[in-house]
Amino acid sequence: MRLILCVKRDLHGCIFLNRLMPRLAGHPTWILLSDKARTAESQIPELARLAYLERVLPIDRLFPLIDSAPAGGVGEWATFAGLAARYATRCEVVEDINSPAMLSRLAAYAPDLIVSARFSHIFAPAAIAVARHGVVNIHPGELPAYAGLFSPLRTVAEGGQELVCSLHRVDAGVDSGPIIALARLPYRRELGLLAQIAELYPLAIAPLLDLLARLANGEAVAGEAQDRSRRRYRSLPDASEIDAFLSAGHHLWTAPSYDSLLARFLRPSPDSASA
Repeated sequence: MRLILCVKRDLHGCIFLNRLMPRLAGHPTWILLSDKARTAESQIPELARLAYLERVLPIDRLFPLIDSAPAGGVGEWATFAGLAARYATRCEVVEDINSPAMLSRLAAYAPDLIVSARFSHIFAPAAIAVARHGVVNIHPGELPAYAGLFSPLRTVAEGGQELVCSLHRVDAGVDSGPIIALARLPYRRELGLLAQIAELYPLAIAPLLDLLARLANGEAVAGEAQDRSRRRYRSLPDASEIDAFLSAGHHLWTAPSYDSLLARFLRPSPDSASA
């Protein structure tokens, strides 16, 4: 199946692609990246620090150094440029997924399915209609109760012991389409939220591969309609929510967990080293 993979140009988007791409042999892919940032993130120090750790440090500082190394580096995980080279695919930043020019390019590619993860762009009906089987999104929260932004933080703050990943169809709303699958990850306070989110998006890979197989076999996969009475949509957390999260003993990130993520871009996997 011809796929378009839409992810954010940040650490989590890159990690997700590194986990997904080895599983997509036989599926032509085109990677589109979103550079969208929210001004409000810079107004709360803790959110600004997260943005630095997720975007500026890895994408703007570390990745160019890796890409300039011989053979683009030898890490277990590849940068965005490294992924394009490793899997012989196109990878580019898109400013507006719904612009007439972009819609024309999407239609020319004729995708069977568009997969979105952390993309931040809202797909207009015309963009959804481009793909034969529409658009599916990977949302880092249990829908419909945790729609919107920073769902993992809200889940933990409200006493959740598990983080939840929702694979759902994209419709005309936001995080409102039918649910295809849910996957759960035990919350580990000592790791910090950033490292746990890095593990959350890849939980959707198994149900996504199952979806691809079912669609390829001609099965119609509609998903289960969300219970609108349970829907809660929230935007960025404010300073008081962040303070309450941290005061309860939770961590947005920890240095050891963060270092271990970056290290996988810098050194080969243990399996390749022993081969």
